[in-house]
Formats: sequence, structure tokens, C-alpha cells
Amino acid sequence: MRTLCLNLHQKEKPYVAENFLTFSPRVHYRDPGLIFLEVSTTAPLFGGEKALFHEATKLAQEFFPEAQGAIADSPSVAQLLCEERPSYISKPNEDLKELENIPLHRLKDLEGLIAWRSTREVEHMVNFFSTLGLHKIGQLKQFEIDSLRERWNETGSLVWKRLHGLDRQVISPLTPTESLEEYVYMDFAVSHAPFLLHCLENSLNQIMKRLQGRREFAQKVILQLFCEYSHSCHLIEMSPRSPSRSLELYMKLLEKKVLEISLENPIKEYKIEVLSGPEKIQQMDFFQPQQQESEKLDQAASLFHQAQLSTGYLCPKDEVFPENSWELLDEFEEFLEAEDVIEVSGQSLRLTPSYSHRIQQAPRPSRLLKKPKRLSSDEVHRLHFLSTHPVERIEGSWWEHSRGRDYFFVMTTQGQFTWVYYDRIEGEYFLHGYFD
Repeated sequence: MRTLCLNLHQKEKPYVAENFLTFSPRVHYRDPGLIFLEVSTTAPLFGGEKALFHEATKLAQEFFPEAQGAIADSPSVAQLLCEERPSYISKPNEDLKELENIPLHRLKDLEGLIAWRSTREVEHMVNFFSTLGLHKIGQLKQFEIDSLRERWNETGSLVWKRLHGLDRQVISPLTPTESLEEYVYMDFAVSHAPFLLHCLENSLNQIMKRLQGRREFAQKVILQLFCEYSHSCHLIEMSPRSPSRSLELYMKLLEKKVLEISLENPIKEYKIEVLSGPEKIQQMDFFQPQQQESEKLDQAASLFHQAQLSTGYLCPKDEVFPENSWELLDEFEEFLEAEDVIEVSGQSLRLTPSYSHRIQQAPRPSRLLKKPKRLSSDEVHRLHFLSTHPVERIEGSWWEHSRGRDYFFVMTTQGQFTWVYYDRIEGEYFLHGYFD
């Protein structure tokens, strides 16, 4: 077993270990601020222990700048090396050799998952052997377990086992149970929106790292901003178009909401709660960019949704008239091109033509009016038709209100390139769209 020990150098809540589930399912947190990861099976996925160590310490230092770590066979030796030789990676099966020349005063750090029952006993042991002229941990191996047990009871036995690699400590898989919440009480009330957003970003980033370790997405973020006076509270709820753990997306949504709030009554504390859902599993090619185009579209759609704007994907429909040939969908769907259908029955053939097949390839304006605008005779006279013959003719069914349209490319007096048709039944011209 290979163990990575990270010392955060400050006491944290146990759920901080969830941040490191990305590197191994076997993670253990112990006060004060020690995290142990079993990395023997996951290191090859990161390109080796050195690469995994670099990524894990980088993540730890993102929130805890003084964090440091080390890798060894056992959790106890990994913790000791973390203090004596930060960033050190011992060779496999050489834990006992590493202990030979470690200063005796480091015996207090030879703990691992289980702390010493009494640090005072360990300190007494260090002082006792120092008076005998012993200054290296390896020099204690010459004593028998009975000798150490007789003088220091269970602590003495445990020291002997750890010196001889017989104290087996197993890191169990971590199952997250804590809710995804962050409660922050600030030292001083905040009335400056950019600084408040900076604080919120730090808290939200920690939750997003936990989500990444859990392999979950945030479905909804609930933020409560508690004011300093009158017990007022601002409630902000953010629900993106699709579940995500993109910090950039949520900060864009949050920034717009916060800037709408009056901070004359400053914020003294806040609480962030995240409702999560399972991660969408997607196999990605090695050279494929990490952020897909669909994710960028979802981010844009979420911003429009928050601004109460309708968004979606335009999907062509098998219809004759242009205003009916598109449909707005919430989810992207592959478009199946319209084709003629040939049915065979015995010796006979039946052809069902797709009349909109050619229409799908015909030029269409970038801005299509939902309802064509009737043009007066004065407006028609001011238009410049680019051809005397129609560029396209559309015939509807006999039961349609409008059954014959002749389309023209037309320039307006303002220089706009438009799409106009003449209704042969009504004898009127209609403006139907604009070209960019």
C-alpha cells in the first residue's frame, strides 16, 4: 500500500476530504488537518506518484497555502516524512530504512490514522532516550517490545510496532454524508459588491471541488445573505438550464443577482446550500477539448433563462410555408433530412414526395417574421425589386387561406436586404424577413 499524507496546517471540517476523492476513493481525514489517501491503485491513472502528488498538493494549496505532503508505504511514516521532509516520495518497501536517520524528536509525528493516546507519554519517551544518548528513531529498534511496554504500557507497544512496520492501518473508502453547505460569518460587515463576490466565489469553489470529488453536478444553488441590521435576509436561488459544477457559470449568474441588491444594509454572514444530482458520464477522446460546445451553449442558455428570455434550438419541420417550417426545442436533436418515400406493394410502386425537400435548401432570411407584415401600396412603390421574376414560388393546399406566394429579393430605401412575397390569391405584398 502507498499512502499520500497531506498536512493542511489548520483544523478543518471532515468533509474537506471530499475534495480529494478525485485522486482516490480511499480518503481519511484526521484532526488537526491531516488527510490520508491510498494511491497505489490510482497513481498510474495520473501518470505516476509524482504527477498525482503534484496535482493533489496543488489542490490543497489552492485553499490552504501552507499545505504540504509526502508519500510512503504506511500512513504513519507518510505523516512523519510530511513534517521532516516535505514533498518527499519514498521508494516502495523502504519505510523502515527511511526511519533510520530521522531525528528522535519526530517520534511524535509517527501516528498515521490513529493519533497517540497521550503525546505527553511520547515526549517523556523522547526525553528518556535522549538522556541515554540516543538521537535517531532507528536506534530504538534495539529494544524489545516487552521493555517498551513495561515502561510506557500500550504506547510503548504501539511505538515498537510502528518502528517494525507491524502497525497495519487500512484506509477505508470514503462515503460522503455531509450536506453541501457553507456558512461564513465575516469579521466585518461587507457593503462592497466586488469584495462580497470574492468571498462568495471562495466558498462556492470549495463546494464545487466537493462536487467534483463526489462525481455530482449542482442542480440548484441557494444563497442567503444575512444583513447586519434589522435581521434582514436576501434570498438568491440559481438554477441553470442543465446541472453543472462550472464555477464560471454560477459566478456569472450570481454576479447579476448580487448587483441588483442594495447593500446599504451591509452583509455580515451568508449561507450557501447546493442541491446536487448525479454526474452525466461521458467518454471523451484524449485530444478532445475539456469544455464541449454543448456546455458553452448551456451556459449561455442559463444566462438567458435567468434574464427571462426564451431560448432553445431551432429544428426544421416538414412544412411548406416558412413561418411554419421551424420549431423551438429545449434540447438539441439531430435533424433528419426530409426525403421522398417509395412504397412497394407487389408489382406496383407508390411515390410519396417530400415537398419541403427543396425548400430546406432554399435561401432563408436570418430574421424571419413570425407573422408576415402586409405592405401598403405606398410602401411597395418605395421598394427596389432586384428581379422582375420571383426567385421562389410556394404553393399551398387548396384549403389554406394563402395558397400561392411569389417571393422576391428586395432592397428598402434604408438599404435593408429583405424577403418579400406577393400573395396571388389576395393580390397583396407582404414583408416576411430580413437578410443580414
